[in-house]
Amino acid sequence: MVSDARRKVSAKSARAGVGGLLKGFVQHPIIVSRVVVTKVKSDPVRVAQAAADALPPVLRPIVGKVAWPAARKVRWAVRKISMRAVQGPWNEAKDHWDAGRITEAAQVLDPHVKYPFVKRRAAYYRGELAAISPDPIPPKPAVEVGERVPGRVLHCVTNALPYTQAGYTVRTHRIVTAQKAAGLDPHVVTSWGWPMLQGHADATPFDEVDGIPYYRLLPDGRGEMPFETTGRIIRGADEVTRLVEKLRPQVLHAATDHRNGSVAHAVRQRTGTPFVYEVRGFLEETWVSRDPGVRTGSQRAVLQREREAFLMREADAVVTLAETMATEIVERGVPRENIYLAPNAVDDSLLSVSYDGGAFRRDMGIADGEIVVGSVSSIVGYEGFATLLRAAAYLRDQGTPVRALIVGDGSERENLLELVKELRLDSAILPGRVDPEEALKAQAAIDIFVCPREDLRVCRLVTPLKPVEAMALGKPVVLSDLPALSELVGSDGAGLLVPPGDPEELAKALAALREDPARRAEMGEAGRAEVAAKRTWSRVAETYRTLYRSLDER
Repeated sequence: MVSDARRKVSAKSARAGVGGLLKGFVQHPIIVSRVVVTKVKSDPVRVAQAAADALPPVLRPIVGKVAWPAARKVRWAVRKISMRAVQGPWNEAKDHWDAGRITEAAQVLDPHVKYPFVKRRAAYYRGELAAISPDPIPPKPAVEVGERVPGRVLHCVTNALPYTQAGYTVRTHRIVTAQKAAGLDPHVVTSWGWPMLQGHADATPFDEVDGIPYYRLLPDGRGEMPFETTGRIIRGADEVTRLVEKLRPQVLHAATDHRNGSVAHAVRQRTGTPFVYEVRGFLEETWVSRDPGVRTGSQRAVLQREREAFLMREADAVVTLAETMATEIVERGVPRENIYLAPNAVDDSLLSVSYDGGAFRRDMGIADGEIVVGSVSSIVGYEGFATLLRAAAYLRDQGTPVRALIVGDGSERENLLELVKELRLDSAILPGRVDPEEALKAQAAIDIFVCPREDLRVCRLVTPLKPVEAMALGKPVVLSDLPALSELVGSDGAGLLVPPGDPEELAKALAALREDPARRAEMGEAGRAEVAAKRTWSRVAETYRTLYRSLDER
């Protein structure tokens, strides 16, 4: 009641203030302009928020589309002026942050917090540190949920379709649609603030995607807007608790990383709902892989690993993608019998459907007789596509040319384009990102699918999805000889394994397959059989049913 009253008073004052400013500007434009500039210097985003509170509710969306972007631009302009005074400490703090020294990053900024943007950045660093420290979400009293709905599952994820199209979001949607087909009742809730804080001001709190309910925890324009992880997961835990009271699910199913896991852990404490943690990757390993010489053993890497391990141990059960990952989870203190495998998989229909790879080849200017080697993937450093391009250049020089096709986008794409120029590899094609339907056509256009991942810890542990799709489409696959990748192809000749980071060995494997279409066909059929036996979503859905049933029986 008190906070509501304060909001009404604040809104009334803001309306009066806005009206006064408009009237005053007509009479004394220079004086009022100076007042406005002074207020904006303090924090233009707060001014925009006050304006939002002053507006009638029906007009508040205007703030999301007009006032917020304008306020951010003004804030950035003011920051550029002030930045000159703190450029050195600011850069030093960023270097600490990039290296994983979070405490030092904040401490470097402390002497300069008289500048609002510096104070905000230091608070951001400390908030991110708190999120990976013990007990990031304060405990709250237990709430009564009532009788739970059998088979109902609430999936807690970071982001989702249709606003984000990525391997993570596609896996989520495939899981929930397969669960629904298997007779379960899946619901999905995304992290607090997504996707509005990513610029989608038109996002709604509820949507259905292919009949699956998706809930979004959106800012409502009231109160302080959390700008770092701790504030957001605290808000998320409160709102997911209310959603659990409403939906009464049988189980909470959180997918990595720790932000979703911490929310589900807190909600279990408040509601008693069993909590499953799905480990799709190891956050700290992915982060370290981008600069292992600097980041290994850093504060951020150590605390992220400890937080993830804590959530794995605390969960009622853990789901992961591969035996290599299960082994790592056991090393973090989880009993093997508490770990379930739900590998990257494909729709059953992909085993028999046909995509027009010929049309894709024609669009790319690829002749019918050319052998295409390549991948459809996010283009990041650890995928090892530089090795593939160098192998293609080696084959050209040996007189056995191939077309290299790498479809997708990411941080490494520009570097690969430069490498293409350096190698004078006119046969390489990197068309960038395509939509999901085109991606499958691109898969069909490839004669030999290549996954040349680097020999990094994250690549040794985590299995990718795209080679599974290629195998389902009957494509022979050539992969780096790493545990997580060798597990994909089984032991029946579904793929070739080559030493990671070795262009010549990769070129030799590609040359052998280039000249042997019968062997390519045999490998493709073996791969399709491997996927049919172990890696369809209908089979994975049965794993989830078994897991949820076991929790209900405890």
